[in-house]
Amino acid sequence: MRQYAKFLLISLLMILAMNSLALAQMADRIVAVIGDEIILLSEVETRLQLAGMQLKISSDDVDALNKLRVSLLQDLVDEKLILVQARRDSIQIDPQEIDGALNNQIQRIKEQLGSEEAFQEQLANEGLTLQSLKKRFRPQISNQLLRERLIRQKMANITVSTKEVMDFYETYRDSLPMHGRSVQLSHLMLTVTVDEENKRMAFQKATEVLAKARAGEDFASLARTYSQCPSAEGGGDLGNFSRGEMVPEFEQAAFVLSPGEISDVVETMYGYHIIKCEDLLGDQVHVRHILISMTASEEDEQRIINQLNELRNRALKGEDFSALVEEYSQDPYSREKGGDLGWFSMDQLNPQFSSAVDTLSTGNISEPIPTSSGYHLLKVVDRVTERRVTMENDWDFLEEATRQRKISDELMVWLNTLREEIYVDIRL
Repeated sequence: MRQYAKFLLISLLMILAMNSLALAQMADRIVAVIGDEIILLSEVETRLQLAGMQLKISSDDVDALNKLRVSLLQDLVDEKLILVQARRDSIQIDPQEIDGALNNQIQRIKEQLGSEEAFQEQLANEGLTLQSLKKRFRPQISNQLLRERLIRQKMANITVSTKEVMDFYETYRDSLPMHGRSVQLSHLMLTVTVDEENKRMAFQKATEVLAKARAGEDFASLARTYSQCPSAEGGGDLGNFSRGEMVPEFEQAAFVLSPGEISDVVETMYGYHIIKCEDLLGDQVHVRHILISMTASEEDEQRIINQLNELRNRALKGEDFSALVEEYSQDPYSREKGGDLGWFSMDQLNPQFSSAVDTLSTGNISEPIPTSSGYHLLKVVDRVTERRVTMENDWDFLEEATRQRKISDELMVWLNTLREEIYVDIRL
């Protein structure tokens, strides 16, 4: 489904970049029927053009295009099978969730094109308006969300054992991608705490928003209006998560909620949260939230910077960095490991980290680096120009890769079952 989401973004871009009239003039026809859904020749040919460009297949290579066409049609059939089953299972998507996803896709298009002006120019060139573009792609977004929700429900309980991860590694170790220029990092993080007056004002604002939510105002709309989290644009939707993925205070509040229930005001290092449970899926919970941040003053920030500079000097003079992390760091996930963050490819790091790491020699420690979660001291433990994936250094990566492989296998079994239960007629 990640591949489909990528395709959807590309297709949105394509409608701005290619001559859509050529497709409109195609002699369209139905090439497949799946339950009460149909696939049109124009859908297949649109995907063929996109995939052909990505794979750099010449328009003269008829055999390669025909093979690709058959493969893409099968992908479309699979998508329709899942969509039909989602509707049979009465899966519902909140209209505001569709709006949020569509707005996110359009925002990514603007980023791809470089500016709002370039986006508007492309719309004008194709005789489209923002409203007509949204209208055209809203059904695709809705169907995508339906499929994704059903797949999450079907695959939510899939886990992998230690043996399965080890077997995966032994089977695929020679074909796993090499990591490029990489660094092993350790860090010490301090959050910026605010004075009592700012905390009081933030808590008061959160309490006022909570009252609105409990009075029946739409939670997603309140999130878009008041939340200071990046999720606000999507109505505060955080999707599904399991225990261990969020900060403890947030998780503790989220996992005791029933569907439709709204939490009290919850304080974490990020501010004050109001959490609404959307659904419970096995050992996962699906929530929306509203975040009211506590605004720190310049004096608050400078105090943390000074404290980190003092800790950095102590480490550079010989004190054990991991011991300082265990005593002072406010990152609960890395503190017990002496601040160890593991290995990262340089292109995986956020810009603040990568620019600092580029100038550090092995064993050196950065000056305080600001991020949305706090200020960090980064220590370069080791660096290499290229490295292989290993169980010792990349267990989390291997565990997730194993799980995704297992999900893919289970998905194929499920799709074969759906083909036996749902009417399929391919006419191409």
